[in-house]
Amino acid sequence: MKFIFPIIAIIASILIFIFFINPKYNEITLLKTDIQDYNKALDNSTALQKTEDSLLTSYNQIKQEDKDRLSDFLPSSVNNIQFILEIERIASLHNMPIKDIKFETVKNDAAPANTNLVVSSVSKDNLPYGVFPIEFSTDGSYDKFVPFLKDLEYNLRLVDIKSMSFLVPDTSGKLAAGVDPNSYHYIIKAETYWLK
Repeated sequence: MKFIFPIIAIIASILIFIFFINPKYNEITLLKTDIQDYNKALDNSTALQKTEDSLLTSYNQIKQEDKDRLSDFLPSSVNNIQFILEIERIASLHNMPIKDIKFETVKNDAAPANTNLVVSSVSKDNLPYGVFPIEFSTDGSYDKFVPFLKDLEYNLRLVDIKSMSFLVPDTSGKLAAGVDPNSYHYIIKAETYWLK
């Protein structure tokens, strides 16, 4: 009889440990792990907030005119019409009319009424920036063409000339009236970019 009470106490303590203490201990261990994960996430969030504040401070210190120039250099939208008008403006400064404009666009828009304008679609969704390819031709002397390219290079908008070809007037026979033997036909393929 004197052993029954200690045996009951041992069995009761084992049952309390199995059904109450051990599940609570496991729950507390899981909660400690969650707390550590949340503390790491909070530390990362605090570090990211400091980085964001630092970048925002740096951004706010940039002059507005520099921000505008950067926006012109790499705009946040394709603005293809504005880009074509800018090329035509530069070409007109050198008396070299732009002809046969062809470009590809991201949207499947209907082609405008201009018969020299060809529109198709491009899929470059995996890039962080958009690419606007354009092809056009112009006529003029080499002495006019070089400054035209230099002005295109120093234009505020980023432009990559991908290829360039030219045709020379045939001087072996008799030239047609009004044809300048020093005027060449240039075909230029270029690309400009914008941030998505």
